[in-house]
Amino acid sequence: MKARAVAGISLLALLAAGLLLLQRAGTAPPADAAPGARLSGTGFAGPRTCLPCHAQVVAEWEQSMHAASFTDPQVRAPDQSDNFQKQECLPCHVSAPIFEHGIETNSRALTRTERRSDGIDCLACHALPGGGVAASRGGLSAPCNPIFRPELAQHSQCYACHNQHNTHDEWLASPAAAQGLDCAGCHMPRVTREGTEAGAPRAGFSHRFLGGRDRDHALAGLRLEPAFDAATRTVTVTLTNTFAGHNLPTDSRNRALDLVVTLYDARGQPLPPATAETREPGCEPGTARRRFRNPYRSTGDPNTQLPAGASATVEIAPAPPEATRATAALYYKLTPFTPDAEAHWSEQLDFELR
Repeated sequence: MKARAVAGISLLALLAAGLLLLQRAGTAPPADAAPGARLSGTGFAGPRTCLPCHAQVVAEWEQSMHAASFTDPQVRAPDQSDNFQKQECLPCHVSAPIFEHGIETNSRALTRTERRSDGIDCLACHALPGGGVAASRGGLSAPCNPIFRPELAQHSQCYACHNQHNTHDEWLASPAAAQGLDCAGCHMPRVTREGTEAGAPRAGFSHRFLGGRDRDHALAGLRLEPAFDAATRTVTVTLTNTFAGHNLPTDSRNRALDLVVTLYDARGQPLPPATAETREPGCEPGTARRRFRNPYRSTGDPNTQLPAGASATVEIAPAPPEATRATAALYYKLTPFTPDAEAHWSEQLDFELR
């Protein structure tokens, strides 16, 4: 019995040592891996594998919508993926490494079975089928075996997921594409890695992947211009998509961008529309409104997105004589029936009518 106990303890010790070595090498399976699931990318166990050398990159990614692509409540809402009961949503929200399905026009993402809570993680973009990771620069040497793949820094990398709602095609038709400005130029601005980051200090690309949900990022691509013609008492507000390399709002069909113009009398009371209008629930206020959205095909409603480089106006003519002031407001909404006061972000300009 004593010999068996010693043998058992020795076996446990060997197993523990083996697991410790695997963890140090970054090859131990993550806790949420499905039983028997293969790990995407030989020897990698998701973002935590990258932490020792790329802590700043991982921290940026953790703030991104890529990191929340599987866990975000909006994504899981009944009118979206319905907790991913709509399995056609899975390939782009828990994508297998893009180099497995190919990076070219008309490629489609593949669904992975493990680590789904990681969403679109480091491996989704960097892991290579034969081992190692794709790098956007050559001549690198590291334990993860970086291999120069120029496609990593090209717009085609984003196609498989982001053209499911035509975003890539919108970009191709935009002034940005004609000027050679691609996805990374806007969504992955340059940053400098400091401290203990691999290769620091050196320039890199932010992995926060800022998009429409970020107010400052979105407003950098929009110009809102109010005007008043006193002779004709015409109020005009022009919205221009000056910067984005695609339509606004893009991708999710649930997103809506509302431009609302409200006139006020001398007492500060808002004036209603001049004519009776039927407006969507939650979007009734305002003297005049215009919505930008790519609606669900089943509704039969027209696509009112604002293309890159294009302008759209809201006009009130003539403004009632009692109108003395106006506001022009933008509301970005994650769902189309969200009231203005509950918009994800908003921006407002005030101007006098004189």
